[in-house]
Amino acid sequence: VVDAALTDEESQVVLNKHKEVISGAGGDIKFENTWGRRRLGYEINKKRHGIYYMLWAEGDGDAIEEMERQFGYDDNVIKFFVVIVEDLQKAYNDFETLKAEPQKNANLVSEKLGA
Repeated sequence: VVDAALTDEESQVVLNKHKEVISGAGGDIKFENTWGRRRLGYEINKKRHGIYYMLWAEGDGDAIEEMERQFGYDDNVIKFFVVIVEDLQKAYNDFETLKAEPQKNANLVSEKLGA
């Protein structure tokens, strides 16, 4: 989640920077979802809104560690969450299926993602 005070262009710069970090650390971004500006579930650092992005990436422990480290250093990233799954393609397909009917499937999302 990126700070909503950023313009669309600025948020893309932040996103692209972190995509390069992942690639540079040996990771590979397979899928990307942009959810846009949304209200946060709770206030973080006196911010009530954020720009949501979801990156689906493959990488070893070093790539994940570097990604988490760089997210933590970036003041424009107000929240991030890493989920490790066994089969990335299956998790992505299941997620897209669940997204099609969010009310019906709300309780199943974490189960399907393996979280």
